[in-house]
Amino acid sequence: MFERLRRSLALRLASLYTLVFALAAALLFAVLYWVLANALEAREKAAVEQLAGRLSRVYEEGGALALRGEINSNTAPEVRSFFVRVVTASNETVFVSVPPDWLQTQVLSIPIPGSGGLEAMRQISTVRVPLNALKDYAVASAQLPDGGVLQVGRSTDSRAVLLQPFRLAFAWVGAAALAISIVAGTILAWRATRPIRLLSDTARRIIETGDLSARVASPGGSDELALLVRQFNALLERNAAHVQVLRNTLDSLAHDLRTPLTRLRGTAELALADGQDPSEAKEALAHCVDETDGLLHVIETLLDISAAEGGALKLHTRPVDMRSLAEKAAELYKEVAEEKAIVVELRLPVPAVAEADPVRLGQAVNNLLDNALKYTPSGGRVVLSAESDPHGVSLVVEDNGPGVPAAEREAIFRRLYRGDQSRSQRGLGLGLSLVKAVAEAHGGTVTVADAALGGARFTLRLPAIGVPKTGAA
Repeated sequence: MFERLRRSLALRLASLYTLVFALAAALLFAVLYWVLANALEAREKAAVEQLAGRLSRVYEEGGALALRGEINSNTAPEVRSFFVRVVTASNETVFVSVPPDWLQTQVLSIPIPGSGGLEAMRQISTVRVPLNALKDYAVASAQLPDGGVLQVGRSTDSRAVLLQPFRLAFAWVGAAALAISIVAGTILAWRATRPIRLLSDTARRIIETGDLSARVASPGGSDELALLVRQFNALLERNAAHVQVLRNTLDSLAHDLRTPLTRLRGTAELALADGQDPSEAKEALAHCVDETDGLLHVIETLLDISAAEGGALKLHTRPVDMRSLAEKAAELYKEVAEEKAIVVELRLPVPAVAEADPVRLGQAVNNLLDNALKYTPSGGRVVLSAESDPHGVSLVVEDNGPGVPAAEREAIFRRLYRGDQSRSQRGLGLGLSLVKAVAEAHGGTVTVADAALGGARFTLRLPAIGVPKTGAA
């Protein structure tokens, strides 16, 4: 428990908050104290300078007697607290008035000669400026016309009356505020970092138990932590979906590869059987080669899809007209279409040029046409058309087959996915996955919708030459 608290982000945030608060409060106090002290000093300085100016005028008009009369006639305590001295140009003191607290009185015993041991008591007063850490001193001088100087000074108790209570008040209030900030900061930081602890606990539970269904309780609000929790949950959802797809893929791959591998093994055993006719053995081995080529094609297709999805598929691009790819695909699948009496119509009125790899893009077009012929009934119709606009070019393949249900239109582009309608058809469900991977590798898209012929309408769209490829992986 102690170790967890020591590593707690909330505790570190609270400590940092308290430190920042203490530094800010100390800085604020220092600034206020400096401003107040300077204001008091300026006020005392102004009072002393004002009195020095007034007394210098009195001295100029009537000399030391007038100056003494002015001081003695003013009974105000603040005037009596001033030290006043007049020093001539020859450094001779002609007048001095000392506040009572600046005088230190001493009584001396002086023997009286010839008195038989009698002593006389004598009182001596000495001017001493009181030294006190709580007192301030303000001094001002005024130049006299005769070359002398009038000096005025006063000790004040501003530190004791104002500044010392201010320091004490700040110490008590600051200590209380610091304690409150520690408690409040810890509570607030603990509550604020709760989503992070929930994220950590959920991640640890998934690691320890492998339970991909674990989710973080979504907090309310729209701050950064709430957004982080929602994105983390979305990431978990996507990862869980990917894991499920991977499991389904492995199941489908194991199921769909079992048949060709079984045929391959059976054919090889037949070729190895004793007494086998050499021509039949040779034919069996040729069949093994064909099956092996098919399996290699499946593996290569899977590798191409993975490379395209990871952005590692090498493309050798150049300007390519979609019309030529459509014509080559129609020629390639001419015999397949004739066997099913399917009419393949080309609608290629205008050039549709894109920057693309002709080999990879040709694979995508071939797969779209192969998919259309596969699901179009005998005597049906397939239309290949090319479209062009300032933003991009499109190759559209339409058929009058059963179409694609709306619920499966996203899933059909996943690897090895085979819908209910495709279970009776040959293939492993990689053709459309490759089309999607190639399209996205070129910065394009592939979509499926209902066709005007009644079946499915697949649209392969690529950016026009010079248009940024925003869809690239």
